[in-house]
Amino acid sequence: MKYRTLGSTGISASILGIGVMRFPEVHGRLDLKAGERILGRALEGGVNYIDTAYPYHGGESERFIGEFLSKHPEHLERVTVATKLPVWLVRKKDDMYCYFKEQSRRLKGKIDIYLLHNLREDSWRHLKGLGVLDFLDEVRGQGIYTGFSFHDDVGVFFDIMDSYDWDIVQVQHNIVDDEQANPESIAYARSRGAGTVIMEPLRGGSLVRNIPVEVQEIYDLAEDPMKPVEWCLRYLWDMDDVDVVLSGMSSVAEVEENTALASADYHLTDDDREILREVKRAYRMRKSVPCSGCGYCMPCPEGVDIPGNLRLLNDIYRFRSRRGAETRYRKIMKDEERASNCSGCGSCMPCPQMIDIPSELRRVHEKLG
Repeated sequence: MKYRTLGSTGISASILGIGVMRFPEVHGRLDLKAGERILGRALEGGVNYIDTAYPYHGGESERFIGEFLSKHPEHLERVTVATKLPVWLVRKKDDMYCYFKEQSRRLKGKIDIYLLHNLREDSWRHLKGLGVLDFLDEVRGQGIYTGFSFHDDVGVFFDIMDSYDWDIVQVQHNIVDDEQANPESIAYARSRGAGTVIMEPLRGGSLVRNIPVEVQEIYDLAEDPMKPVEWCLRYLWDMDDVDVVLSGMSSVAEVEENTALASADYHLTDDDREILREVKRAYRMRKSVPCSGCGYCMPCPEGVDIPGNLRLLNDIYRFRSRRGAETRYRKIMKDEERASNCSGCGSCMPCPQMIDIPSELRRVHEKLG
């Protein structure tokens, strides 16, 4: 396993971190035995960065990690645990302290990094108004590093980044997605001394399963063949400004494959980088609706994020999977932003791309609602 220093924290973190959100479930509950096998094998393989959050597995995730580490104290000193404040549940400043105390109890005091979860422009504005910067200062006073995970347009990222002396940033980036984060924004965070943690490197697995024929044909041009998972992870590890790449490993086999990759040479050649540029282009060319994201249809009087919903429709076709699109539609989008809020008023028409927008929004909700 290879390690990098996490920004200015001094923490030596494994380049492969484990995100426990995708641990197996049985009857809707976290499968504790499977979780123990997966986490145990990851730590044995050199992984020392664990990412969790308040809502994962209905709150069981934090308790599971706290119990696991209490039963395996040999890992306590070498492992870094990051968890997150559920910002969407914060109504007043006291809520921040209440959630933090509850999470600390669940994790038996093992919190090394505390992030503001799923930060967006509106939630950041709300938290600042409640005095979150003072709260973060107090958390840091306990020897805990602070940061945020981010799910908004990359332009918003820079505004948040410049608002506080962050220790850690966690952003979504992979071989296709650069709307929320890109090499430039990641480099900027690193230049500010923040450790950089990347989530969704495989886009929930959609970048390594059901590969479109035209994408596979590009991969096959490589002089040294690689599996899609290797392409995806090596793309990120090849970036000097990336510290940790989180993988939501849900089986021991996935752990063994990924830890082996994190222990091998991960640098790309110029030819490899050109192949990835063509792969990205091929994915971007796959569209179900010809939306260009011009925004001519906005603003919607009902608050529907029309380009965002059409992007989800294209993602289903592009990646041949509903998984990531469902997560964004059901858990990240606000109620008013979802396609289901369309009234059919037609104020979004005509579309320069000749898209029947109300009809396509109905199709989005039929697939994801």
